[in-house]
Amino acid sequence: MSKLFIKSIILEANQFIEKSVVVNDYIILSIYYNKGIAFSFLDSDSLAINYFVIFLVAVIILYLLSIFIKNNKNFNKLEYSSYILILGGALGNFIDRLFNQSVLDFIIIHYDDIYFPGIFNFADMFITIGVLLIIISYLTGRKKYD
Repeated sequence: MSKLFIKSIILEANQFIEKSVVVNDYIILSIYYNKGIAFSFLDSDSLAINYFVIFLVAVIILYLLSIFIKNNKNFNKLEYSSYILILGGALGNFIDRLFNQSVLDFIIIHYDDIYFPGIFNFADMFITIGVLLIIISYLTGRKKYD
């Protein structure tokens, strides 16, 4: 729900601004409709590629969901939180993609003239944080994976 609220604020604000909003020295808000997946990979106007991306994302979500359902009783709190973040972010972006054939990305991070490679949204941040937490859990030896 919060993603929809933030998205509506960004879209509403975009009606009154020309291109982008500088939030501070490190963050710019600028609307980009991403038809691809991470970092705009497979971004295309081709209907076939868009359907392939939707299918691919659905398969990935189902795979992650199956891992979560099968193993969640064995997860430690960090892993449990990780999968919740990943699934929540993935489902949020999937719903956008399903209804709009694209995901609304709007956050640009930079330092001086060095820009993070890609525009992203909060769902992308949740996915990234979730993946990083799984890696941390694995590296700290809290649980070995099969």
